[in-house]
Amino acid sequence: MKEIKIKSWDGTTLTIYDTGKGSVNAVLSNGLGGDIRAWRPIIDYFKDKIRFISWDYRGLYKSEKPKSGLYKIEHHAKDLETILEYLNINKAVFFGWSMGVQVNFEFYKMHPEKFIALIQINGVAGKPFRKAFYGRFPDWFWKLFFIFMQDGMRCFFPLARILAKKSILLKIASKLGLFTLSEYKDIAKELVLSWLNLDMKEYVKNFSELGKHDREDILTKIEVPTLIIYGTRDLFTPAKFAIEMAERIKNAEIFAVENGSHYTPLEFPNKVNQAIEKFLRKNNVI
Repeated sequence: MKEIKIKSWDGTTLTIYDTGKGSVNAVLSNGLGGDIRAWRPIIDYFKDKIRFISWDYRGLYKSEKPKSGLYKIEHHAKDLETILEYLNINKAVFFGWSMGVQVNFEFYKMHPEKFIALIQINGVAGKPFRKAFYGRFPDWFWKLFFIFMQDGMRCFFPLARILAKKSILLKIASKLGLFTLSEYKDIAKELVLSWLNLDMKEYVKNFSELGKHDREDILTKIEVPTLIIYGTRDLFTPAKFAIEMAERIKNAEIFAVENGSHYTPLEFPNKVNQAIEKFLRKNNVI
């Protein structure tokens, strides 16, 4: 997979990933819980048919921290606009996971003509903190949580790294019903370890802006084939809201992953890939 560095619209250096081959172009919009590796099961399954493009969000992983300090979902969508212009990609299938679902909805508002189809996994259309855990936590809780993440959580990271390397964190998450172990558990471990090395100040800025974003208004305007995939045990973006979202998108299809948490592509890769393949074939994309 090729890595490319480009300057975005405000001068921020972004890292792009390009698998380089395939008769169909596809964009992978990440969640905040992982980078390109979170898409490994999907990339492996479709590598001979689809050329995948992805990128690290500004301030995260291998992309530069923006001097402008701009982290709104709209700014990530403008980054995506810059990337597609650079690669001369006019149309693509857009995959979104978690935060990437909202980036894709925002980008659809900007450029509906660029969409062949839309595949949204474990996400919502707006105000995710009011939907996470079925809205049990008020706004003040999230503000305190961000302060803790930015300034207090780092003291736990040395221990967390040790636990992550021994896969103990994943086993704890599995016991709590937050993650289901699969053949991609080593990728999940890599994601945890790389997340623990992020600049938490920049991460929190992204996370905070995500919580403010609302693109519910775009749902009834979507005209392309759309597939909504959700996990029945996802506490971060609960099934109820995925179903409601699908009902508002014209002719949207929906696929439930039984016992799937927020990481369904890594937990149940066969089910997710088969659902995606069926959807793409039905709509003559592959």
